[in-house]
Amino acid sequence: MKLTSSVFDRQIFHSAKAGKVTWLWQDLLWVGILALVAGLISFGLAQSIAPMLFENPSWDVWFESDLPRSFANTIARSSNHYRTSVHPIFSLIAFPPTYILYQLLGDAVTAVRIVIALVASIWISILFYLLRLFGCRRLEAILFSLIGIFSAAAIFWFSVPETYSFGSVSLLLPLVVVAIGEYRQLSPWWYLLVSALSLSITTTNWMAGILATWVNNHWKQALQITVNTFCFVVGLWFLQYLIFPSSEFFLKIQSEKNYVFNEGSVSPWNVIQSFIAHTMVMPAIEIIDKTARPGFATPGIQMVTQLSLPGSASLWGKVAVILWAALLGLGIWGFFSMRQHPKLRLVLGLTILGQLVLHLLYGEETFLYSLHFAPLLVILASCSTLTRARPLALVLASLLLVCIGINNVSEFNRATERINERDRQAITLPAPS
Repeated sequence: MKLTSSVFDRQIFHSAKAGKVTWLWQDLLWVGILALVAGLISFGLAQSIAPMLFENPSWDVWFESDLPRSFANTIARSSNHYRTSVHPIFSLIAFPPTYILYQLLGDAVTAVRIVIALVASIWISILFYLLRLFGCRRLEAILFSLIGIFSAAAIFWFSVPETYSFGSVSLLLPLVVVAIGEYRQLSPWWYLLVSALSLSITTTNWMAGILATWVNNHWKQALQITVNTFCFVVGLWFLQYLIFPSSEFFLKIQSEKNYVFNEGSVSPWNVIQSFIAHTMVMPAIEIIDKTARPGFATPGIQMVTQLSLPGSASLWGKVAVILWAALLGLGIWGFFSMRQHPKLRLVLGLTILGQLVLHLLYGEETFLYSLHFAPLLVILASCSTLTRARPLALVLASLLLVCIGINNVSEFNRATERINERDRQAITLPAPS
């Protein structure tokens, strides 16, 4: 398959200085527009969720997440920050901006929603920039950025307080450094910073930082950067511990063995279909009684998708799954056929594979982690536009955007209606099966 030449490469990296400035300002304009759109979507969706969802621990119903703890950790120094055992310095990163907003506004819920909206704006800006660095034309970068923000993962996780929005950003930044490193020599400090950030939110996301460091540096220097990164994060964790005494060290992971080979994930096939399909297209959401599941002793309900069939929520969802499968297939074809960006493709491919293997072994509700790998799959699918099949890819992507927009927002509204119904004490728990 013959690949199209990269307009971005020619205009940005190999053109005259005036040409660079022209393209830079056009891209910055679109970054601003996309950031505004993502922030408004995040904040708007969050407005429809009952605050009790993350203010009351007994209401923890959102796909096995821990919204009450995450919410408390971002506004209260005295809350229990024990999950730093797997989210090393999340509190140190998320608490300061949220707490400052909280003090200014006097409303904790609004402060948290604004911070998550800002993270969504940063996320889509980085995704757009990465797509451009990968070689996508501006039209494709805009289109696939919108597909990213309307994915099921983004719709459901950029509207609630959790670590995954921050974690998704930490996975994208190492890819940016790898992409830029293919064009120019970067200081080792850049690799240390993005590697530290990838480790700081979720320990397993360090895979992206380590890969980014090792593909662009001699092995001795890469080893030194990796060791320095670990020491740097340990130092930051100690600072965090002084501020949040309930923090636990991030190598204390004995309790995580309870989530390895968890029978709740049912089978590898359920994990794979959730990883590929549910991440983009929200399926039918099942509401279950928590006490009917292994490991849950607290009465209450839980929203889950692990056993749902792809696209089962609506006709729009079924069409979207078909379109997504076709687009992703073209993207995989383009990914292995193209010759540009070998290091970036290597890091992207290994990170996606690493995330898939991780969740085949760890976790129960795969959709819980979907925002970590959703942008990686979007970038993979965008490779379809770098081939001669570009016209077909653009048609598929445009139709997909419409279908997921309708399906995912509709399912989000249904989910929030159930929560609001419970807020009115009108929800009835299903009997254990």
